[in-house]
Amino acid sequence: MEETGDAVAIKFTNEAVCRLYLEANIYVMEGSPLTIFDYEAVHQPWFEKFNRNWIEQYFGMEAIDERVLRFPGEYIVAAGGRILMARYGNEIAGTVALKFVSPGVYEFTKMAVDEKFRGRQIGKSLALSAIALARQLNAHKIILYSHTSLQPAISLYRNLGFEEVPLDGPYKRSDIKMALRLETSEKFSLRMATVEDAAVLTALGKKTFYDSFAEMNTKEDMNIYLAKNFHVEQLESELSDGENSFLIVESCGKVVGFAKMRKSEPPNELRGENCIEIERIYAVKDLIGKGVGTILMQRCLRKATEEGFESVWLGVWEHNLRAISFYDKWGFVKFGSHPFMLGNDLQTDLLFKKEIKLTI
Repeated sequence: MEETGDAVAIKFTNEAVCRLYLEANIYVMEGSPLTIFDYEAVHQPWFEKFNRNWIEQYFGMEAIDERVLRFPGEYIVAAGGRILMARYGNEIAGTVALKFVSPGVYEFTKMAVDEKFRGRQIGKSLALSAIALARQLNAHKIILYSHTSLQPAISLYRNLGFEEVPLDGPYKRSDIKMALRLETSEKFSLRMATVEDAAVLTALGKKTFYDSFAEMNTKEDMNIYLAKNFHVEQLESELSDGENSFLIVESCGKVVGFAKMRKSEPPNELRGENCIEIERIYAVKDLIGKGVGTILMQRCLRKATEEGFESVWLGVWEHNLRAISFYDKWGFVKFGSHPFMLGNDLQTDLLFKKEIKLTI
């Protein structure tokens, strides 16, 4: 739901919104009291209130609404999506969500503005910010479900570039589906690795590991670790082992990232649990923060779910703050630690896990 009042706080473009969002993960309209920012768990009551009010005003709550509104962190954020909130002055005024559908595809959903703030272009600002965020996530398509009786909403979507497509979807109240196709700077594709990929994965693994950790470790320790863990014979053995799965992300025919999942013996804290390890998620340095890690994580979680696992776990160096922040946003929770030998240096890896389930 959104408002389409005549008041315009400031003119802006998608590119400007995207640039500001990339720089600070927050969007402030200059000269306006409106701020758009990332959802946190503390915002759940507003997310539920705004959406429940408009759904009940025009339609009726469905089972899918109850689940998503009560647990947005679980059904949207932890499932690979994002939620944005709008603050007008000192009050939270609205919200919108991007729900992960498949790599490169998100559903624009749960947009609602508090009644007393309608007429201030907050809905349009939320929509533009969500589109900008989708670009940041390297989405190539955004879909949405609505109802043709909501003419102001349909008009806004058309003005933003959405076009009607054949109807499907999970909502009984919807009688129209729309899609917005996005041009992204990077075109990514995802596939499973084979033994023939051993050489390229060896080279990529060496480079990404070195780029990530060389500045914080000695050259001797780095060389010892790389020589032991990244050589073609080792990767060929891992790729041939049915206990391992490798996922590859390519751009323009070039491998730019990969993930390794392993059905290994879990740490003592997880003994007896039906879990699988995400042992590696690597992306070339130039594309860190450009969506490669997101695509790999989304597919790893989906693969784990499809194979019947109930949780995933991983280890991350205690000083790798960027990675820890990434896993935290995906809903991973720290449960322990274990030693990790980098060359001759005994280090500590923190252990994280995430409960998974079939998403709606």
